[in-house]
Amino acid sequence: MKTNVPSPSQDNAGGITSLSVLGARLTWVILGPIALALLAVGIVQRGNGWLTGLDGLFGLVVGLMILGRWVEQRSGAATTLTGQPATLDQCKRYTVILLVVAAVTWITANIIGNHILR
Repeated sequence: MKTNVPSPSQDNAGGITSLSVLGARLTWVILGPIALALLAVGIVQRGNGWLTGLDGLFGLVVGLMILGRWVEQRSGAATTLTGQPATLDQCKRYTVILLVVAAVTWITANIIGNHILR
């Protein structure tokens, strides 16, 4: 079993060290999830097929959320949503969970938009 040992740079956990870290945190915590929800609704409403521009944007936002989490982790200022110092294991777990949830959301939105509501 792995232990959650904070990285050596965790002394600054929670402190925003630059605008890029602020942008990264906002991306994975607030802006990304809102954008994914809006894009999923758009995919359902349009129902234009499985590989449209909205689908590409959905994938891009998922990638930006992962990048944002990674940038914050590498800055030494990474925290969990509750404000505790975040470990690399938590960053990896976030990535895996995000990919699974995003894939299920994308597939569900496309099935509803392209097959059920058509």
